[in-house]
Amino acid sequence: MNDHVVRLSVMTESYHWHYHPNSDETFMTIEGTLLIDLETKTIELLPGQLFTIPKNVVHRTRPKGARSVNITMEHSQLKTVITESELD
Repeated sequence: MNDHVVRLSVMTESYHWHYHPNSDETFMTIEGTLLIDLETKTIELLPGQLFTIPKNVVHRTRPKGARSVNITMEHSQLKTVITESELD
């Protein structure tokens, strides 16, 4: 869609702490619950809910429970920078 992509994913484990210097990233949960950890709080997305992470914001995603099914919208040339975090 223009210069963005829409992805469907099944998440069964935590992703690394990271950020995207060139794009916002939007998540919508379809099934289960998706947790989006930010440096200061955790966002809990239930089915049908949507949340946008602005570019350059350090975050990680993880399912609450065994898995979550999510739609992700992001720039097609998304850059990901993995960070070391003391938040684990």
